[in-house]
Amino acid sequence: MKEKQCVEKCSVCEQNNENGIHICDIYICENCEREIVNSDVSDEFYRYYLQKLKKLKHSLLNIS
Repeated sequence: MKEKQCVEKCSVCEQNNENGIHICDIYICENCEREIVNSDVSDEFYRYYLQKLKKLKHSLLNIS
């Protein structure tokens, strides 16, 4: 029996998606996860990913 997946908004691309990961309370879709993992510091979107992932940093700092 297939488990029902929930559609969530990605914290990076801000698109609704069913497949992705949760890191604390931040959701990252499968496509963005793949792009982040495969990006290089010289990629033009590297800085964009860093800005979007600041949400994760702030979330981690708020954990008691």
